[in-house]
Amino acid sequence: MLEMEEDEWKMVGKKGNQFVVNDQPFYINGFNTYWLMVFAADDSTKGKVTEVFKQASSFGMTVCRTWAFNDGQWRALQKSPSVYDEDIFKALDFVVSEARKYKIRLILSLANNWEAYGGKAQYVKWGKEAGLNLTSDDDFFSHSTLRSYYKAHVKASSFVKCNNSSKLKLTVLNRVNTFTNITYKEDPTIFAWELMNEPRCNSDPTGDTLQ
Repeated sequence: MLEMEEDEWKMVGKKGNQFVVNDQPFYINGFNTYWLMVFAADDSTKGKVTEVFKQASSFGMTVCRTWAFNDGQWRALQKSPSVYDEDIFKALDFVVSEARKYKIRLILSLANNWEAYGGKAQYVKWGKEAGLNLTSDDDFFSHSTLRSYYKAHVKASSFVKCNNSSKLKLTVLNRVNTFTNITYKEDPTIFAWELMNEPRCNSDPTGDTLQ
């Protein structure tokens, strides 16, 4: 039975304008719970992650949107450009594995427009600390160095901090989940990637920079 269920847990595809799984229509009944990774990083709140997915599954929910970022702040996933906290990455691994267990698919957001959990302001701060002449948080969208920081977070090989030492790891798309041993980009649990939470570039009202 379990093997059959695993065989049925395939990537969501599309046929025309319809999402499908195994050639059957897939309908989104979703919810937003941004804090899952942070809660999973603390043993005192980790159980709430399981509780959320268990309850959502019982209600027939199919998709959860949550954050795959926390930049330079409390319980940061990315402590500085391309330097990661492995314990927090393992917390994200746990979120993905628990979602899979309860057959909830995920939309993972990769950065924040706002200052909460770092956001584009943190990328600009890192740039200034590196000596860049930056004048606006919107420089995140146009400055080549800041763009490279973001791209590295999404798909490059980076160093993670663990027990006061650093080692090379694959980040987010290429990360291998420590609970399931499945690469994120190959995991059917991950329904979609959101490039940024609520992106805005107020310095360019044409929208060209944001695009």
